[in-house]
Amino acid sequence: METSYVFLTEKEAMWAEMLMEALQKAGIPATSVPVYGAGLVMRGGVQERLRIHVPPKSKTQAEELLEELFPENQK
Repeated sequence: METSYVFLTEKEAMWAEMLMEALQKAGIPATSVPVYGAGLVMRGGVQERLRIHVPPKSKTQAEELLEELFPENQK
């Protein structure tokens, strides 16, 4: 069983939760880790952000889903 995950993206909590749900529906395992930065706290309170990680073998599929949901973030 694969236990290592790779970074996919970082999003505000609301969008991260939406992405996590979409990944789950697509059968892609994922985990999220909260990010707390001093800059966020100084700019107006704590705004939770989450870093989303997926298994390496699922990263390509997860990136495709990410592009569908958030096309404005692509290069």
